[in-house]
Amino acid sequence: MTRVLRGPLVDRARWIVGRLLDTRVWRPSRMSLVWSQRPSARARRTLGKSEQHCRAAAAWLARAQDATGDGGVASHYSLGEGWASSYPETTGYIIPTFLELEKARQAPEWRDRAAAAVRFLLSIQLESGAFPAGEVRINRTAASVFNTAQILGGLVAWHRATADSAALTAARRAADWLVSIQDEDGAWRRQTYRQMLTTYTAYASCWLAELGVYVHEPRYREAAERHVNWVMTHHDPATGWFDLTGFSERDHRERVAVTHTIGYVIDGLDRSGQLLGRADVRKAARHAARGVLECLERLGWLPGVLDHQWQARSKYACLTGNAQLAGMWLRLHAEDRDPRWRAGADRALQLVRQAQMVRSAEPGLRGAIAGSDPVWGGYLYCCFPNWAPKFFIDASLAFERA
Repeated sequence: MTRVLRGPLVDRARWIVGRLLDTRVWRPSRMSLVWSQRPSARARRTLGKSEQHCRAAAAWLARAQDATGDGGVASHYSLGEGWASSYPETTGYIIPTFLELEKARQAPEWRDRAAAAVRFLLSIQLESGAFPAGEVRINRTAASVFNTAQILGGLVAWHRATADSAALTAARRAADWLVSIQDEDGAWRRQTYRQMLTTYTAYASCWLAELGVYVHEPRYREAAERHVNWVMTHHDPATGWFDLTGFSERDHRERVAVTHTIGYVIDGLDRSGQLLGRADVRKAARHAARGVLECLERLGWLPGVLDHQWQARSKYACLTGNAQLAGMWLRLHAEDRDPRWRAGADRALQLVRQAQMVRSAEPGLRGAIAGSDPVWGGYLYCCFPNWAPKFFIDASLAFERA
């Protein structure tokens, strides 16, 4: 009879061995990565200038696009499998980031990259006007509400910069599909992630509102406002929390969410409130933004998962959420000049820079930003997604302007 070893020390040893195997620690670049994950090492790390980190993240995004060969941006770089295939959703919202890099760095190659991303997206638009969910290697036919809306936002940004009529036509088709699949109460219940009902689709309706304002189409604005009204029914006025913000039904029952989707809700509502002239919506978004900020101020770092009272529910950070919220706080600072917003953004971005590997012999790691800090945390285990540097670049450029 085989005896199974048990006990805290054995469990800890197994956990360590598992992390070493998953990170392929025998490779020199991976050994360096794992060593850098120690809290003491990160605390002592000397940070470069903000611009240096921003440029490293931008260079990583360029490599992520080049890795696919089709103009789309690779979903992520995995420690186990390397570069993923193109991800339409985030390729869509990386387009405005490429355009901002062109403007900020006076570098036309970023517009060329945005153009390649647009060509890729136009080539995969479905007959219905929708865009597919997930990576193209996995799916090219099943439509997604959230992904379609993010691409819609990118196409509008491209048309605003270039007057490309094909992009605007594709944007209108996408918007028409979003309106057609919306339920009467304003929610989207079909063609959603895991077929779940969520409030982070506020970051979908805001792009519908933007197009409605841009082309003076009331149907799009009305559909966006219906969704905003529905999201507002899930607002907790006592704490500022929005229910149904998480990635799973369990998250919804426990009233917890990763800061990434919390950022989606806050940002989406603030943008929608501004576009639709809804002071009540913007006030609710600020209430939630303040709740997250107070957590950061209290702890000195931002846990990756928070509950409805803005208390930590994880021991890891979600770096995407840090960057998103930093960008959100900087927009609020630009409006009311409250120094707390700017200080919070500064701290959140500093925490991302501390976790970023600016130097590495491995191209997929150099300049990358992990899903979690440490890299084996619960959000995108041992992966470096393209949306983390996207939001980091957006916030870093905003900080430079501020």
